[in-house]
Amino acid sequence: MKILQVGSSLESWGGIERYVAYLSEGLAARGNEVVVSCQPCCPLDKNLKVKSLPIRVRRKFDFHAFSQYLKHFKEVRYDVVHVHFSPDFLLPAIAARMRAQPLSIMTRHVVLPWTPTKVRLYSTLFDHFIAVSEAVERQLEASGVRSDKMSVAKAGCPPLIATRPREEVRQALGINNGSVAFGYFGRLVVEKGVDTLISASAGLPKGITFEVFGNGPLSAELESRAKSISLQVRFHGFREDIPDCIQAMEAVVIPSIWEEAFPYAALEAMSVGRPVVASRVGGMPEIVEHGRTGLLFEKGDADGLGIAARTLAGDPVLSEKMGCHARDAHRSSYTVEKMAERIEAVYLAVQNSRRK
Repeated sequence: MKILQVGSSLESWGGIERYVAYLSEGLAARGNEVVVSCQPCCPLDKNLKVKSLPIRVRRKFDFHAFSQYLKHFKEVRYDVVHVHFSPDFLLPAIAARMRAQPLSIMTRHVVLPWTPTKVRLYSTLFDHFIAVSEAVERQLEASGVRSDKMSVAKAGCPPLIATRPREEVRQALGINNGSVAFGYFGRLVVEKGVDTLISASAGLPKGITFEVFGNGPLSAELESRAKSISLQVRFHGFREDIPDCIQAMEAVVIPSIWEEAFPYAALEAMSVGRPVVASRVGGMPEIVEHGRTGLLFEKGDADGLGIAARTLAGDPVLSEKMGCHARDAHRSSYTVEKMAERIEAVYLAVQNSRRK
């Protein structure tokens, strides 16, 4: 198949950007011809392993970009045009329709409702919707999207590879011998629930620490609050050596208070063989098998997070076993190869249904 992945409004290197890059690589490895439309020299462009098409969408009604898509679609016919982010939902899709591109697909990456107007519009523009989790599919169905126009196809990621010995990294991070460290990796914003993590630390015995990796608008506020409550939360800022830091942890904590659709932070932790301790939101229960690959607690429940941390800290055999199960789950279900296989199967199924 000849496939265009539309990423022309993506500017950073977050979950959606990684999704597009990994999916494109995986589809190409399966013998497809894949092109990604994106902004020249943006992080997505720099991380691509397939050909890019230089188009930038600055806003929903970017008519210069619209004309670029119209011209391109007049010259090139794709089997699939696949979009991912809201500024790209409208004009690139309209251009594809006007130039009679055979199949238009949208991946929905968030657990948020649509208005009836959006449901009607997008159902007209797109032949099919891919939900990254069952939680997303339920939200789309509740918004009024027909079930026969949706498929769940979960994401995958390449395994993270640590390059330094675990004890060397722990020493460099200042983690004492015998301490049990739980790591948070992500942005410091309200919806990520780091405040819950800080509250949980106040009730933990000495020897259990929360190590926070990342930055964001709440960095100073969260650090100040942590210092006033507990010395067991430490902030390391942004790091390039994330695989090494994950390996240095006992488990990875994802305390989000908003409905995470299918976060890469969980998949990446599992790829390193670390259990995931996460709030029971969105698609998290679909990734983390409670008691087998990690532990779940209710969102905002600092006591629940504390209990989970004490459970793993007090039973290293259980923690190691969960980490092994987590790595096995990644290898069997959440690789880039499995992701591409699932999404290619959706393309083919929709193509076949349209021929009938």
